Amino acid sequence: MDIYSKATFLSEFLPKNLGKHHQKHEWIFAEYFEHPEQREDKKSYRAFVFRNKSRTVYGLKEFYNDAKTDFRALAAKVVTDERFRESFITDDEDLPKIWKRH
Repeated sequence: MDIYSKATFLSEFLPKNLGKHHQKHEWIFAEYFEHPEQREDKKSYRAFVFRNKSRTVYGLKEFYNDAKTDFRALAAKVVTDERFRESFITDDEDLPKIWKRH
């Protein structure tokens, strides 16, 4: 993960429009955000992050200077589409650290 700021604030959210049979899933979702003035590269930075409840699998998708991507829709696709979810799975060592308080 490309974390320049030491302030790690996660804003958790739920997936959007999940069908009834997908309501009970093991995934927790959050957004991580850094303002350009917090970063050495002066770019706006957003990260879509997720983990399973047992904290053994972590996922990440990073956005730089991006228009508002609907992270709730991404979360729904992570829950319902295993191939899509697998494309975001990472072993980035920063992810367990930022999830420590969540």
